[in-house]
Amino acid sequence: MNKTEHEKFSKKVLDVLGIEKINNLHKHQEQSLNNQLHDLVEEHNNIIETITDDEIIGRYELVTKHLYPDDFAGISDIINQNKI
Repeated sequence: MNKTEHEKFSKKVLDVLGIEKINNLHKHQEQSLNNQLHDLVEEHNNIIETITDDEIIGRYELVTKHLYPDDFAGISDIINQNKI
């Protein structure tokens, strides 16, 4: 994906999810969502226009509800604080 396509997709993700959801992601959620969205782009052969809003929302929900729910992210922070 070239720079222009990347910017276009980033704007689409921002428009679909909104800045609040993106800013509230835990670092594990953010990394996982980035991976999910990268895979999604690859599945669409780097054709951003064919990616639907529902697919973006689906990847967001997969990450925030199933892979790294907010409770897990909070527990992860507590565990890491106790290691220090």
